[in-house]
Amino acid sequence: MLQKLNERIQGLVAWVIVGLVAVTFLFFGIDYYMRANADSDIAVDVNSQSISKQDVELNFRRARQLRDPAGMTAASENKLQQQIIDEMITNLVSVQGARISGFDVTPAQANAAIVKIPQFQQDGHFSADRYQHTLSGALFTPEAFQKEVEQGMLLNQQRFAFIGTSFALPDEIDRFVKLYLQTRDYDYLEIPAKRFLQVSHVPESAILNYYKAHKKEFLSEEQVSVDYIRLAMPDVKSTIKLSEQQVKRYYDDNPTDFQQPSQKQVAHILFKIPADATPEEEKNIKKLAVHTYKELVKNPSQFNVKVQELSDDKSTSAKYGVMSSWIVAGQSELDKELADLTTIGQISPPIKSRYGYEIFKLVASRPATLKSFDAVKSEIETQLLTDLAQAEYARRLEKLSDLTYQTPDSLSSAAEALQLPIEHSKMFSRQGGVDSLAQNKSVISMAFSHDVLGLANNSEPIQIDNDSVVVIRIAKHVPAKEKTYTQVRTLIAQKLADEQAQAQAKQVGDKIIQAAHNIKQQDAILATNNIHWQLVTGAKRDSDKAPGFTNELAFDVPRVGDEIGRSNLSGNYIIIRLKAIHDGELRALDPEQRASITQQIEASYGLIDYDIYVKGLLTQAKIVRK
Repeated sequence: MLQKLNERIQGLVAWVIVGLVAVTFLFFGIDYYMRANADSDIAVDVNSQSISKQDVELNFRRARQLRDPAGMTAASENKLQQQIIDEMITNLVSVQGARISGFDVTPAQANAAIVKIPQFQQDGHFSADRYQHTLSGALFTPEAFQKEVEQGMLLNQQRFAFIGTSFALPDEIDRFVKLYLQTRDYDYLEIPAKRFLQVSHVPESAILNYYKAHKKEFLSEEQVSVDYIRLAMPDVKSTIKLSEQQVKRYYDDNPTDFQQPSQKQVAHILFKIPADATPEEEKNIKKLAVHTYKELVKNPSQFNVKVQELSDDKSTSAKYGVMSSWIVAGQSELDKELADLTTIGQISPPIKSRYGYEIFKLVASRPATLKSFDAVKSEIETQLLTDLAQAEYARRLEKLSDLTYQTPDSLSSAAEALQLPIEHSKMFSRQGGVDSLAQNKSVISMAFSHDVLGLANNSEPIQIDNDSVVVIRIAKHVPAKEKTYTQVRTLIAQKLADEQAQAQAKQVGDKIIQAAHNIKQQDAILATNNIHWQLVTGAKRDSDKAPGFTNELAFDVPRVGDEIGRSNLSGNYIIIRLKAIHDGELRALDPEQRASITQQIEASYGLIDYDIYVKGLLTQAKIVRK
């Protein structure tokens, strides 16, 4: 049963693996560095299996990369680190449980998933060069990355096992459909706040009092400038020199890379199968093709005649069936089918293709040849240069990470060792600056992070683009300061006017709701304010018959006949008057829709069961924090 379950869910986890990789590559450079410098210190022991302090630090830095560094404080970093430890314990307990239950993922299965990951694809195929370049650029070892993928697939096997064995009762499905597919009829009003907007009527004293009470809210932008080292692939590439001997040696060592594949030119007779053909009609077409082939075996010279009489490919009939495109070995779906055609004039038995049944005759052939060294020399130089540059780039990047981490208070040692200049940026704020570097969101976030700005450390390597990284440190810091009353007076006046307008819109709305049982009074308020009810019928939860906020509010009204009001994000006051509720009906759904909803409910139950299972594992686990 487990084997069948494993086979069933391999495809289901593909999207999880892609997501895993997309997140993994945000964690720039940490895995390689941390593992290379690991020692034996243990942070937590879980059922006699340890989690090292280095692994905790690794995962902490990964998680921190997903957050805005500018918003990280010492307290939030400590909280995040504790959260990471808890998550690592949960993850390890889950992996242990999966293995005990008999789930398993082999390295071959992980590799099969890796080669399908879009980040490693080029022209629809796995690219070893892109794989190596991406891993090198992120300082991941292939072994560490493969382990990440294996573990992700293993946990998803276990998770999907719970999903695949959960079930929902008919009454639960019916109850869900009634609520989820419910529709509603309602009237709604929108009272625009701008109708009551009067900036000029805001008293000067109110503006001044607001400024005095909220001075800390009106600050000039904090600014920094940074020193940085940039490591760029084009610069590394320019230092690589190739000799004629290196290029020639590569050519001699890899002859299969430079083969000009064999080619065949064929003529064909097509017996087309119409798209709406019945099985009987297709059978008769095949019989005709087989009969024609037998005749041609007896009398091959009749091939051209049969083309004229029988072929449904009118585009080649005038040329006696000769196809204009040559069939290149390894590049055609017919290549294997026609492998036995080796002699000019030889005719194949009928072959079923996407078009119908086809009989082929070999017209001409060109043998495979080895491209000359001169013809591929520039191609080899380009490839070798790229490979050597990538290897050198990875080496320098590792050294850059190492030196800037070991000497966190200076860029000098790394700059000297790698012979890179220390560059300087202009001042920029959290919104960015004029330099291209200061417009990069990752650089901005890192510059204002607690680690770089607060502790004055070098940053981790920051990926600028596919071919370059930078390490930054703060050169100058200009703290934010309070703006003067004159600078912010207009802004405060507008804010207070907006608040007053929104309050007045709400007052009018409250009066309308209070007059719900006095239609005359309510109509008078509506007429005075020139607003009108708008009717919506048959609205679903995701309906676009009314603005999104309005429709969501309509589904918050508890009973038919009730009226409720709420301000939307623009400050306009929305009132809903519920007129009717129509429950969703299971019988109105087709079998496919019913199956889809049932599957969703069962999947949610399965995930709940899985969470309960993991909590049980945690309760029983022996966890020792060091």
